[in-house]
Amino acid sequence: MVQPMLSVIVPVYNSDNYLKECIESILAQTYSDYELILVDDGSTDTSGKICDEYASKYEFVTVIHKENGGIANTRKTGYNNSCGRYISYIDSDDTIEPDTFKYMLDKAVKHDADAVICNIMLDIGKKRTVRSNIVKSGFYDKERLEKEFYPHMLFGGLNGMPGVIPSLCNKIIKREVLEQALMATDDSVYFGEDALCTYPCLLDANRVYVCNKAFYHYRMVETSITHVYDSELINKFILLVNLLSKAFEKRKFDGRKQLDCYTVRFSIDIVRSELLYNKALSLKERIEVVNKYLEHPVISRAFETISVLEFQDNLRIKLKLVKKRKLYFLFLLLYIKNAFIA
Repeated sequence: MVQPMLSVIVPVYNSDNYLKECIESILAQTYSDYELILVDDGSTDTSGKICDEYASKYEFVTVIHKENGGIANTRKTGYNNSCGRYISYIDSDDTIEPDTFKYMLDKAVKHDADAVICNIMLDIGKKRTVRSNIVKSGFYDKERLEKEFYPHMLFGGLNGMPGVIPSLCNKIIKREVLEQALMATDDSVYFGEDALCTYPCLLDANRVYVCNKAFYHYRMVETSITHVYDSELINKFILLVNLLSKAFEKRKFDGRKQLDCYTVRFSIDIVRSELLYNKALSLKERIEVVNKYLEHPVISRAFETISVLEFQDNLRIKLKLVKKRKLYFLFLLLYIKNAFIA
Protein backbone atom coordinates (compact mmCIF):
# COMPACT_ATOMS: atom_id res chain seq x y z
CA MET A 1 0.00 0.00 0.00
CA VAL A 2 1.31 3.45 -0.96
CA GLN A 3 1.59 5.74 2.05
CA PRO A 4 -0.80 8.68 1.71
CA MET A 5 0.45 12.12 2.68
CA LEU A 6 -2.38 12.56 5.16
CA SER A 7 -4.55 10.44 7.44
CA VAL A 8 -7.80 12.14 8.41
CA ILE A 9 -9.21 10.62 11.59
CA VAL A 10 -12.78 11.29 12.75
CA PRO A 11 -13.70 10.03 16.23
CA VAL A 12 -17.45 9.35 16.10
CA TYR A 13 -19.87 9.10 19.00
CA ASN A 14 -23.62 9.64 18.72
CA SER A 15 -23.36 12.44 16.20
CA ASP A 16 -25.76 11.28 13.49
CA ASN A 17 -27.35 14.75 13.29
CA TYR A 18 -24.10 16.26 12.00
CA LEU A 19 -21.93 13.37 10.84
CA LYS A 20 -22.85 13.41 7.15
CA GLU A 21 -22.12 17.13 6.92
CA CYS A 22 -18.74 16.51 8.54
CA ILE A 23 -17.81 13.66 6.19
CA GLU A 24 -19.05 15.51 3.10
CA SER A 25 -16.82 18.48 3.96
CA ILE A 26 -13.84 16.12 4.02
CA LEU A 27 -14.81 14.44 0.74
CA ALA A 28 -15.15 17.90 -0.85
CA GLN A 29 -11.46 18.69 -0.33
CA THR A 30 -9.49 19.98 -3.29
CA TYR A 31 -6.62 17.80 -2.02
CA SER A 32 -6.86 14.05 -2.72
CA ASP A 33 -3.81 12.28 -1.26
CA TYR A 34 -5.43 11.25 2.00
CA GLU A 35 -7.14 8.36 3.72
CA LEU A 36 -10.22 8.83 5.88
CA ILE A 37 -10.60 6.77 9.04
CA LEU A 38 -13.93 6.85 10.87
CA VAL A 39 -13.68 5.47 14.41
CA ASP A 40 -17.09 4.63 15.85
CA ASP A 41 -16.67 4.77 19.63
CA GLY A 42 -19.62 2.55 20.55
CA SER A 43 -22.32 4.88 19.22
CA THR A 44 -25.89 3.98 20.17
CA ASP A 45 -27.55 6.06 17.44
CA THR A 46 -27.21 5.59 13.67
CA SER A 47 -23.67 7.01 13.49
CA GLY A 48 -22.09 3.59 12.97
CA LYS A 49 -24.45 2.82 10.08
CA ILE A 50 -23.65 6.16 8.45
CA CYS A 51 -19.92 5.37 8.68
CA ASP A 52 -20.48 1.98 7.05
CA GLU A 53 -22.41 3.57 4.19
CA TYR A 54 -19.50 5.85 3.32
CA ALA A 55 -16.96 3.04 3.61
CA SER A 56 -18.96 0.98 1.15
CA LYS A 57 -18.84 3.83 -1.40
CA TYR A 58 -15.19 4.89 -1.12
CA GLU A 59 -12.10 2.67 -1.07
CA PHE A 60 -10.07 5.25 0.85
CA VAL A 61 -12.60 5.34 3.70
CA THR A 62 -12.10 2.89 6.58
CA VAL A 63 -14.45 2.29 9.49
CA ILE A 64 -13.44 0.94 12.88
CA HIS A 65 -16.16 -0.05 15.34
CA LYS A 66 -15.07 -0.27 18.97
CA GLU A 67 -16.46 -0.29 22.48
CA ASN A 68 -16.89 3.13 24.03
CA GLY A 69 -13.56 4.29 25.42
CA GLY A 70 -13.64 8.08 25.25
CA ILE A 71 -12.06 10.61 22.93
CA ALA A 72 -8.40 10.01 23.84
CA ASN A 73 -8.72 6.25 23.40
CA THR A 74 -10.59 6.73 20.11
CA ARG A 75 -7.92 9.05 18.74
CA LYS A 76 -5.25 6.49 19.59
CA THR A 77 -7.22 3.76 17.82
CA GLY A 78 -7.44 5.92 14.71
CA TYR A 79 -3.72 6.68 14.84
CA ASN A 80 -2.80 3.00 15.25
CA ASN A 81 -4.82 2.14 12.14
CA SER A 82 -3.49 5.01 10.02
CA CYS A 83 -0.45 5.23 7.77
CA GLY A 84 -0.31 8.86 6.57
CA ARG A 85 2.79 10.97 6.91
CA TYR A 86 0.68 13.66 8.59
CA ILE A 87 -2.31 13.24 10.88
CA SER A 88 -5.44 15.40 11.04
CA TYR A 89 -8.29 14.98 13.53
CA ILE A 90 -11.78 16.28 12.77
CA ASP A 91 -14.57 16.15 15.35
CA SER A 92 -17.67 14.45 13.96
CA ASP A 93 -19.98 17.44 14.44
CA ASP A 94 -17.60 19.94 12.81
CA THR A 95 -16.70 20.78 9.21
CA ILE A 96 -13.74 22.13 7.23
CA GLU A 97 -13.32 24.45 4.24
CA PRO A 98 -12.72 22.78 0.83
CA ASP A 99 -9.11 23.99 0.50
CA THR A 100 -8.06 23.17 4.07
CA PHE A 101 -5.74 20.27 3.36
CA LYS A 102 -4.28 21.69 0.14
CA TYR A 103 -3.27 24.94 1.81
CA MET A 104 -1.98 23.42 5.04
CA LEU A 105 -0.05 20.61 3.35
CA ASP A 106 1.51 23.04 0.88
CA LYS A 107 2.91 24.91 3.89
CA ALA A 108 3.95 21.66 5.54
CA VAL A 109 5.90 20.50 2.50
CA LYS A 110 7.43 23.89 1.73
CA HIS A 111 8.80 24.30 5.27
CA ASP A 112 9.14 20.61 6.20
CA ALA A 113 6.97 21.60 9.15
CA ASP A 114 6.26 19.19 11.99
CA ALA A 115 2.91 20.91 12.54
CA VAL A 116 0.72 23.39 10.69
CA ILE A 117 -1.91 25.35 12.63
CA CYS A 118 -4.90 27.33 11.37
CA ASN A 119 -7.56 29.52 12.99
CA ILE A 120 -11.05 28.35 13.91
CA MET A 121 -14.47 29.57 12.87
CA LEU A 122 -16.93 29.32 15.75
CA ASP A 123 -20.39 28.51 14.38
CA ILE A 124 -23.18 29.37 16.81
CA GLY A 125 -26.36 28.75 14.87
CA LYS A 126 -26.10 31.05 11.86
CA LYS A 127 -23.63 33.36 13.58
CA ARG A 128 -19.93 32.91 12.85
CA THR A 129 -16.95 34.41 14.62
CA VAL A 130 -13.26 33.76 14.06
CA ARG A 131 -11.10 32.58 16.92
CA SER A 132 -7.49 33.27 16.02
CA ASN A 133 -4.25 32.05 17.48
CA ILE A 134 -2.66 34.95 19.37
CA VAL A 135 0.86 34.02 18.28
CA LYS A 136 1.81 35.63 14.99
CA SER A 137 1.28 33.76 11.74
CA GLY A 138 4.28 32.51 9.80
CA PHE A 139 7.05 29.94 9.97
CA TYR A 140 8.83 29.11 13.23
CA ASP A 141 12.08 27.20 13.38
CA LYS A 142 13.23 25.94 16.80
CA GLU A 143 15.01 29.16 17.69
CA ARG A 144 11.95 31.25 16.92
CA LEU A 145 9.70 28.74 18.71
CA GLU A 146 11.80 29.17 21.85
CA LYS A 147 11.79 32.97 21.67
CA GLU A 148 8.34 33.88 20.33
CA PHE A 149 6.02 30.87 20.41
CA TYR A 150 6.49 28.83 23.59
CA PRO A 151 6.49 31.86 25.94
CA HIS A 152 2.89 32.63 24.88
CA MET A 153 1.59 29.14 24.13
CA LEU A 154 -0.71 28.77 27.16
CA PHE A 155 -1.19 32.44 28.00
CA GLY A 156 -1.41 34.91 25.18
CA GLY A 157 -2.16 38.16 26.97
CA LEU A 158 -4.59 40.16 29.06
CA ASN A 159 -7.72 38.26 28.00
CA GLY A 160 -6.20 35.18 29.60
CA MET A 161 -6.70 32.93 26.60
CA PRO A 162 -3.95 30.61 25.31
CA GLY A 163 -1.69 32.04 22.63
CA VAL A 164 -2.11 28.80 20.70
CA ILE A 165 -5.60 27.32 20.44
CA PRO A 166 -5.39 23.98 22.31
CA SER A 167 -7.67 22.09 19.92
CA LEU A 168 -6.07 19.15 18.15
CA CYS A 169 -8.48 19.58 15.26
CA ASN A 170 -7.14 22.80 13.71
CA LYS A 171 -3.73 21.23 13.11
CA ILE A 172 -1.98 18.72 10.90
CA ILE A 173 0.97 17.03 12.60
CA LYS A 174 3.71 14.67 11.49
CA ARG A 175 2.88 11.21 12.79
CA GLU A 176 6.26 10.67 14.48
CA VAL A 177 5.97 14.03 16.25
CA LEU A 178 2.41 13.34 17.36
CA GLU A 179 2.95 9.80 18.61
CA GLN A 180 4.68 10.35 21.96
CA ALA A 181 2.28 13.02 23.22
CA LEU A 182 -0.79 11.22 21.88
CA MET A 183 0.07 7.86 23.41
CA ALA A 184 0.98 9.49 26.73
CA THR A 185 -2.47 11.08 27.00
CA ASP A 186 -4.36 9.36 29.80
CA ASP A 187 -7.55 7.70 28.51
CA SER A 188 -9.33 8.73 31.72
CA VAL A 189 -8.95 12.43 30.88
CA TYR A 190 -12.29 13.78 29.67
CA PHE A 191 -11.59 17.50 30.09
CA GLY A 192 -8.70 19.27 28.39
CA GLU A 193 -7.53 16.17 26.54
CA ASP A 194 -6.70 18.33 23.52
CA ALA A 195 -4.39 20.59 25.53
CA LEU A 196 -2.75 17.58 27.13
CA CYS A 197 -1.75 16.31 23.70
CA THR A 198 -1.32 19.53 21.73
CA TYR A 199 1.07 21.48 23.94
CA PRO A 200 3.57 18.66 24.64
CA CYS A 201 3.44 17.79 20.95
CA LEU A 202 4.32 21.36 19.94
CA LEU A 203 7.20 21.33 22.43
CA ASP A 204 8.50 18.23 20.65
CA ALA A 205 8.26 19.94 17.26
CA ASN A 206 11.25 21.62 15.59
CA ARG A 207 9.38 23.49 12.85
CA VAL A 208 5.85 24.89 13.02
CA TYR A 209 3.84 26.95 10.57
CA VAL A 210 0.95 29.13 11.80
CA CYS A 211 -1.46 30.34 9.12
CA ASN A 212 -3.93 33.17 9.55
CA LYS A 213 -6.83 31.47 7.77
CA ALA A 214 -9.87 30.01 9.56
CA PHE A 215 -10.35 26.66 7.84
CA TYR A 216 -11.93 24.72 10.69
CA HIS A 217 -15.59 25.20 11.61
CA TYR A 218 -16.29 24.38 15.23
CA ARG A 219 -19.97 23.88 15.97
CA MET A 220 -20.78 25.57 19.27
CA VAL A 221 -23.48 23.82 21.28
CA GLU A 222 -24.58 24.56 24.83
CA THR A 223 -22.64 21.73 26.43
CA SER A 224 -19.60 23.74 27.50
CA ILE A 225 -18.68 24.52 31.10
CA THR A 226 -20.31 27.93 30.62
CA HIS A 227 -23.74 26.36 30.15
CA VAL A 228 -23.88 22.87 31.66
CA TYR A 229 -22.99 21.82 35.20
CA ASP A 230 -20.57 18.92 35.64
CA SER A 231 -20.11 17.77 39.22
CA GLU A 232 -16.72 16.26 38.33
CA LEU A 233 -15.35 19.30 36.52
CA ILE A 234 -13.28 20.46 39.50
CA ASN A 235 -11.48 17.12 39.77
CA LYS A 236 -11.06 16.88 36.00
CA PHE A 237 -9.43 20.30 35.83
CA ILE A 238 -7.03 19.65 38.71
CA LEU A 239 -6.02 16.38 37.02
CA LEU A 240 -5.39 18.25 33.76
CA VAL A 241 -3.16 20.86 35.43
CA ASN A 242 -1.15 18.16 37.20
CA LEU A 243 -0.68 16.15 34.00
CA LEU A 244 0.34 19.23 31.99
CA SER A 245 2.86 20.12 34.68
CA LYS A 246 4.38 16.62 34.48
CA ALA A 247 4.52 16.76 30.68
CA PHE A 248 6.32 20.10 30.82
CA GLU A 249 8.78 18.87 33.44
CA LYS A 250 9.55 15.85 31.28
CA ARG A 251 10.44 18.18 28.43
CA LYS A 252 12.34 20.60 30.71
CA PHE A 253 9.98 23.38 29.69
CA ASP A 254 9.72 26.25 32.15
CA GLY A 255 6.02 26.87 31.71
CA ARG A 256 5.05 27.34 35.36
CA LYS A 257 3.92 30.97 35.09
CA GLN A 258 1.97 30.27 31.93
CA LEU A 259 0.35 27.25 33.54
CA ASP A 260 -0.54 29.31 36.62
CA CYS A 261 -2.16 31.96 34.41
CA TYR A 262 -3.97 29.20 32.51
CA THR A 263 -5.13 27.72 35.83
CA VAL A 264 -6.37 31.05 37.17
CA ARG A 265 -8.15 31.97 33.95
CA PHE A 266 -10.07 28.72 33.62
CA SER A 267 -10.73 28.52 37.35
CA ILE A 268 -12.96 31.55 36.87
CA ASP A 269 -15.10 29.50 34.47
CA ILE A 270 -15.17 26.61 36.92
CA VAL A 271 -16.20 28.86 39.82
CA ARG A 272 -18.87 30.41 37.60
CA SER A 273 -20.25 26.99 36.73
CA GLU A 274 -20.30 25.92 40.39
CA LEU A 275 -22.00 29.08 41.64
CA LEU A 276 -24.59 29.41 38.88
CA TYR A 277 -25.43 25.86 37.87
CA ASN A 278 -25.01 23.52 40.84
CA LYS A 279 -28.74 23.51 41.51
CA ALA A 280 -28.54 20.52 43.86
CA LEU A 281 -26.95 22.71 46.55
CA SER A 282 -27.93 25.91 48.28
CA LEU A 283 -25.87 29.02 47.53
CA LYS A 284 -24.15 28.67 50.90
CA GLU A 285 -23.18 25.08 50.08
CA ARG A 286 -21.97 26.07 46.61
CA ILE A 287 -19.73 28.73 48.14
CA GLU A 288 -18.33 26.10 50.52
CA VAL A 289 -17.52 23.85 47.53
CA VAL A 290 -15.77 26.74 45.76
CA ASN A 291 -13.76 27.60 48.87
CA LYS A 292 -12.61 24.00 49.13
CA TYR A 293 -11.59 24.07 45.47
CA LEU A 294 -9.64 27.30 45.97
CA GLU A 295 -7.82 25.74 48.92
CA HIS A 296 -6.45 22.90 46.81
CA PRO A 297 -2.62 23.28 46.68
CA VAL A 298 -2.50 23.42 42.87
CA ILE A 299 -5.21 26.07 42.64
CA SER A 300 -4.23 28.16 45.68
CA ARG A 301 -0.59 28.32 44.51
CA ALA A 302 -1.67 29.67 41.13
CA PHE A 303 -3.88 32.37 42.67
CA GLU A 304 -1.15 33.37 45.13
CA THR A 305 1.47 33.57 42.39
CA ILE A 306 -0.42 35.44 39.68
CA SER A 307 -1.22 39.14 39.90
CA VAL A 308 -4.61 40.39 38.74
CA LEU A 309 -2.68 42.89 36.60
CA GLU A 310 -1.88 40.01 34.25
CA PHE A 311 -5.49 40.22 33.05
CA GLN A 312 -7.82 42.78 31.51
CA ASP A 313 -10.38 44.73 33.55
CA ASN A 314 -13.42 42.45 33.29
CA LEU A 315 -11.36 39.49 34.51
CA ARG A 316 -9.55 41.54 37.16
CA ILE A 317 -12.79 42.25 39.00
CA LYS A 318 -13.67 38.56 39.17
CA LEU A 319 -10.15 37.61 40.18
CA LYS A 320 -10.08 40.20 42.96
CA LEU A 321 -13.36 38.85 44.34
CA VAL A 322 -12.02 35.29 44.22
CA LYS A 323 -8.72 36.23 45.86
CA LYS A 324 -10.54 38.03 48.67
CA ARG A 325 -13.09 35.19 48.95
CA LYS A 326 -15.94 37.60 48.26
CA LEU A 327 -17.84 34.77 46.62
CA TYR A 328 -21.34 35.99 47.41
CA PHE A 329 -20.61 39.25 45.60
CA LEU A 330 -19.06 37.29 42.74
CA PHE A 331 -22.25 35.22 42.53
CA LEU A 332 -24.33 38.39 42.29
CA LEU A 333 -22.09 39.79 39.57
CA LEU A 334 -22.24 36.55 37.57
CA TYR A 335 -25.97 36.13 38.10
CA ILE A 336 -26.80 39.64 36.92
CA LYS A 337 -24.50 39.34 33.90
CA ASN A 338 -25.93 35.92 33.03
CA ALA A 339 -29.50 37.22 33.30
CA PHE A 340 -28.64 40.22 31.12
CA ILE A 341 -27.12 38.02 28.40
CA ALA A 342 -30.07 35.63 28.50
